[in-house]
Amino acid sequence: MESRGTTMQEAKERAGRRKPEGGLRVVLAGGGTGGHLYPALAVAERFRDAGGRVLFVGTPGGLGAKVVPDHGFPITFVRARGLGGGLLGALKAACTTACGLVESLVLLHRERPHLVVGSGGYVCVPVVLAAALLRIPSILMEQNAIPGKAIRLLARFARKVCVSFPGCRFGLPEERIEVTGNPIRQDILTRDRTQARHALGLPEGRLCLLVTGASQGAASLNRAVIQALAAWRSKDWTVLHLTGPKHLEEVVCRTTGRTGEGPLDYRPIGYQEDIAELYAAADLVVCRAGATTLAEITARGLPAILVPYPFAAERHQDHNAALLAERGAAGVLSDEQVEEGLQGVVAELFSHPKRLQDMALASAALGRPEAAARVVQVALEQLGGPWEEAAAAGGKTGAGSKERGHG
Repeated sequence: MESRGTTMQEAKERAGRRKPEGGLRVVLAGGGTGGHLYPALAVAERFRDAGGRVLFVGTPGGLGAKVVPDHGFPITFVRARGLGGGLLGALKAACTTACGLVESLVLLHRERPHLVVGSGGYVCVPVVLAAALLRIPSILMEQNAIPGKAIRLLARFARKVCVSFPGCRFGLPEERIEVTGNPIRQDILTRDRTQARHALGLPEGRLCLLVTGASQGAASLNRAVIQALAAWRSKDWTVLHLTGPKHLEEVVCRTTGRTGEGPLDYRPIGYQEDIAELYAAADLVVCRAGATTLAEITARGLPAILVPYPFAAERHQDHNAALLAERGAAGVLSDEQVEEGLQGVVAELFSHPKRLQDMALASAALGRPEAAARVVQVALEQLGGPWEEAAAAGGKTGAGSKERGHG
């Protein structure tokens, strides 16, 4: 415990003299959405595997409050608030963030981490600012093709910004950008296709379509599948349809009897914790264009039909989808087009195996299964001394091979 007479300047000087005694201590701030949280968890797992101690910082009631402890990491909370709601909303955000900054200063002074990692979302702001005031090195992670407001604001205070896409440059200092890819969970990379299909009862050779609107589902995708079933029921396919838990009952009610006695194997699913199994079994994915989802499907080498969420901040999902479409890894339907267009696009791709395979190869070429290891390497390089030597050793051993789920 620090004495009452300890000054802020003394705290800064002590933080600057920190030596790497014992294991690495990392504070990881981020979350709010799965797109920020799950890449952070992937990186945290890598730090833990290397003997590091990771503490997450989130906001009370956020997604991380439940998910982070479920993955075996401790989490604490500071106050933070995003911009919005006009002038009054901006004033509330400023006051809340100021309180969060004080809480973060106390937290970092107590925990004395070697490194702070910000994975996006407004909770990063007070924590990374506190790290800058205490002279604790920090790095940032940006998942999307267009950097978020928090990352653009904080980039001037961080040592490096790890981005997912080579074209992610807007508002970021060029000299601090590192293209690492978007970290994903190890189980998604390693799940065996044959075992996954066996677990799901899918015979080898049967085409499998995975439709997912992420954890909460997507109403437009649900409507598109419901409408397409009448045309698909004569197909010898399996359709795994993640509806979202709140939509499952309605989808089941509306799809009952639509497949008739045909060979189509249609399976509506409210929520699937083990998404790795579904990716491993699938031949084609229909999904939104969030950065984490795209990192997962490209790491598996899966072709996709992308339906960008039209209300994403600064329409970043449109930019994400365009990058895959330009490389031939995905087709794109707008939210307005998907209800009428999905049935025909899926049928067209499934009837042309060569085109599907070309898309799978293009997807695999974009995948960065080593992204989590690379982010950790970049982080250690900023610390110097033994940590930088560990980063160099990690770079020599490589990040592992790419396992592809398709074909």
